Amino acid sequence: MKRASYRGVVRGQTIVLSENAASLADGTEVLVMPLPLEPGTPGAVLAAMESEPHLTREDIEELQKAIDQGRRQPAHVQPFPGESE
Repeated sequence: MKRASYRGVVRGQTIVLSENAASLADGTEVLVMPLPLEPGTPGAVLAAMESEPHLTREDIEELQKAIDQGRRQPAHVQPFPGESE
């Protein structure tokens, strides 16, 4: 007998089935097998965003200030020596 499979994600220790999955009755026994997350896939990005450490607004503001302080004007380099602008 072929068994149906459903796709979903874990959110706070709860398995959430994807929208196109059939609804399962309460008490339905399921087997959950985590799939490996390939770097750069939507699942991997979401997992990284949801994992610790979570940044506070102050952390983000501090990072933005450091980025702003480190900005420099680009050096003017003549890509074609011997030509005038």
